[in-house]
Amino acid sequence: MPIPELEKPIIKGLIEKDKVVEDGVELDGTWNAFMIERTQTGYDPTVWDEIANTVEGATISLCWQCGTCTSGCTMREYDANYSPRRFIDLARKGDKQSLIELQDSLWRCVSCQKCTHRCPKGVLVEEVVHSIHNYMLKHGLVKKDPGTVFDDLFLDTVMKNGGRISELTLGAASAKAGFVTLSLKDLVSMGGALLRSGLVMEVMKPNRVKDWDKVKSVLEEAMKEEVVPE
Repeated sequence: MPIPELEKPIIKGLIEKDKVVEDGVELDGTWNAFMIERTQTGYDPTVWDEIANTVEGATISLCWQCGTCTSGCTMREYDANYSPRRFIDLARKGDKQSLIELQDSLWRCVSCQKCTHRCPKGVLVEEVVHSIHNYMLKHGLVKKDPGTVFDDLFLDTVMKNGGRISELTLGAASAKAGFVTLSLKDLVSMGGALLRSGLVMEVMKPNRVKDWDKVKSVLEEAMKEEVVPE
């Protein structure tokens, strides 16, 4: 049936034609309005399944899109595109393209846990967002972001230094990755602070975790496996 004139102004995606001809017959002018097809395609339901089948993403199905997480998010003040509610919505739909377009925001969670504590449905929001980000990284859909690069540097430093952080090793690795600059002025400033603190030896030669070789082998084996919820 034709679209009433009074409804046309409130309909989004409306196309009106001056002349409509079907099978060689010119139709009456009241039939010249058409609504653009609204069916959305290209969604991948396996995205939700894979994320929900991880320990971090197991609570994604509890979300009812109330927006409490986003309204109280610390990161929103610095990045208007950061929205846990939206990330979860897109992941559940399987809208990978939209998540790709948000990749510069997706990794920015600072783990303050406000979203998780405020969620009325018990969604572990911070963990779910990390799971979504990890999914995108795992499938090569987004570039490795600065946060992930630094996490890798931090873990590598701990694993190489007996289970303890080494400020010197991490600082050198961070400088090489372009996160910090180690100018002569910076080195003099840090060196003076270290001397005054009396922690020079701890920094130069950090203690190792007891029986580290045994602990390290267990950790390395655990990191090879994908843990899924029971």
